[in-house]
Amino acid sequence: MSKNLVNSIQNAVSEALSGLCYTYPQLEYQISHKVVLSPGYRDRKDKVALICGGGSGHEPFAAGFVGAGMLTASIAGSIFAAPPSTHITHALQYIGKNNKAGVLVVVPNYTGDCLNFGIAIEKAQLAGIKVEEITVDDDCSIPASEQGVTGKRALVGMLFVIKIAGALAERGSPLHEVTEIARHVSQNTATYGVGLTACAIPGQDLMFELAYDEVECGMGVHGEAGYERIKLGTASEMVSVMLERICKTLVLTANNSIAVIVNNFGGLSQLEQGIIVHEVVNQLRVLMTSLNSAGVHVSVLKLIESHKDVLVKYLDDETAAPCWPGRSYSISSTVTRIPAEHAEKRITEKIGISLNIQEQHLTRLCLEKACAAIIEKEAYLNELDRGCGDGDCGSTLRRFADGILNNLSDLPLSHPAAMLSEIANIAEEHMGGTSGALYCLFFTSSAKELASCKQGKDLRCAWFRAFYSGLNCLKRYGKAKVGDRTMIDTMDAVYTTYEKIPSKDCNVFYSKIAAAAWKGCDSTKDMKPKAGRASYVKQAKYLTKEDAGAYAAAIWIDAITVQLITF
Repeated sequence: MSKNLVNSIQNAVSEALSGLCYTYPQLEYQISHKVVLSPGYRDRKDKVALICGGGSGHEPFAAGFVGAGMLTASIAGSIFAAPPSTHITHALQYIGKNNKAGVLVVVPNYTGDCLNFGIAIEKAQLAGIKVEEITVDDDCSIPASEQGVTGKRALVGMLFVIKIAGALAERGSPLHEVTEIARHVSQNTATYGVGLTACAIPGQDLMFELAYDEVECGMGVHGEAGYERIKLGTASEMVSVMLERICKTLVLTANNSIAVIVNNFGGLSQLEQGIIVHEVVNQLRVLMTSLNSAGVHVSVLKLIESHKDVLVKYLDDETAAPCWPGRSYSISSTVTRIPAEHAEKRITEKIGISLNIQEQHLTRLCLEKACAAIIEKEAYLNELDRGCGDGDCGSTLRRFADGILNNLSDLPLSHPAAMLSEIANIAEEHMGGTSGALYCLFFTSSAKELASCKQGKDLRCAWFRAFYSGLNCLKRYGKAKVGDRTMIDTMDAVYTTYEKIPSKDCNVFYSKIAAAAWKGCDSTKDMKPKAGRASYVKQAKYLTKEDAGAYAAAIWIDAITVQLITF
C-alpha cells in the first residue's frame, strides 16, 4: 500500500486544485465542476479560447497551464479518469458564451476523454458556440501494426500543441488558423516514455510488479504496463532507446531542427532528470506526470523548415500559466468573483410505456440487487483492472451503484424510459472516465428505445429491444466490437442468446441469459484487447483473466436474472 499525504481519496482532486488556486489567487476555481479559469476569460471576446483537461494525477497538467498564452480553462477528472461531459460542457459554456472568435478544444486521445469531450462539443455546437477540436496522439512506443482501434495515446507532446496554439490565439489569429497550426504541431510530435517503477493510486497497491533491474518501455501516464520490458541500463543507454524510436517515427535527419520536452513522471529525482536532459541534448546534437511513478518522457517536435522560425517564436512567447512560477498570478486578484449558477433540478418527461405497481416493485428489486452485486465485487474489479488499466473499474462502478441507490426513491419507476434516462444522468455525473461515458450512452439509447414503445407491447421484448439499442450505441461510439475484450463481449452474448431462446418458461429463459453473460465474460480471458486503455498493453501475463468491464456487465446482468427468477 502506498503512503500518501491526503485527507480522503474522494476529495483529493478538489483539494489539490483549491491549493493551486490559493497559490495563484488570480486563477478562478469552480469547485462544483473542477474547472480552473484564466483571470482574463471574461474579456476574451475577440481572441480564440483554448480548453483542455483529463484525469488527475498528472499535475501540473492541465490546470497548471491555464493562463494567458496557453489554456483559457482546464477541466479535471478524478484520478486517471476523464472528466464527466457535464463538467466539460460547463467550461465550454462559460468561456464560449460571449466569445466571438471561438474555442479550440485540445482532446487527449484516450477513449474516456474522446467520448466525454465529444458529448460536450456536440452540445456546445448545438447551443451555437463556435468550437473546433484537435485530438493529440503523440505516443510512438507501439508500432502502427500493433495498435488497436483506439490509436495512439496522448502524452506530454500536448504541451507543444497547447503552447503554440495558445501563443497564436494570444496574438489574435483566427480559429481556423490556430486549429491548422495546432494540428500541424500534433502531427509532427512524437513521445516515448520509460518507467523505472510502477504507479500506485493513493490508498491502493502498485498496479504491477517491476523487478529492480528492469524498466517498462512505452509506459503510459495512467500506470498501465508498457509495450515491452527490458533490462535497466545507463541514462545514456535508456535515452538512446527512446530517441531511436522517436527519430524513426518523425523521420529525423541531421539537418532537421527540433524542439524537445523532457518530462518527469513524478517520482524521478531532479538529479536524474538533469542527467537525462544532458544526454538528450548531446545525443541529438549532429512538462505531465503519473502520480508517484519514477520515469521520464522525451517528446520531440520536428520543426518543418517552412514553419521553423514562427513556431520557435510561439514557443518563446511569454505565458502567464502558473507552471512557470513567479508570474503575475502570484498577486491577489481584484476581480469580483461571480458564483457559479446553482444547478437546476432536472425534470424528466414521463413518456413511453408505463409499469403497474407490481412491475415497479420488481424493477426496484432488480436495481437494488444489481447495485449490491457491483458493490460486493468492487475490490475484485479493481484487481482485474490493474496492469492493463488504471485499477479503478470497481471504484468507478461503485460510485455508479451508490448513485443509483441514493437516488432510488426519486427514480420514476413507473416509466422505464424516464427511469433509464435518469440512470444515464447518474452514470454521467458520478462515474466519469470511459465507463461513465459508455454507461451514459447505453442507458440514454435504451431510454430512447423505450420512449418509442407503445403501451401493451410485450414487456420482456421491450426491455431486450432497449438493451439491443444501447448495445449498438456502445459499438458505434466506443468503436469496440465482439472479440475486442470489452463489456461488448458479455452484452452481445446476452442479446444473441435472447434471440435464439424459444422457451417461454421464465426460469429457463433467465437462466440461459445469465449463463450467456458469464460465457461472454469468460471468453475475454483468451482475447487480445483491441479497444480502450487495455489495447496499449501487449504483455500476455496481464491478460490472463477476464476483462474488468466484461466481468462487471456479467455481475449486474446475473443479479437481475436471479431476481427475476426468484420473484
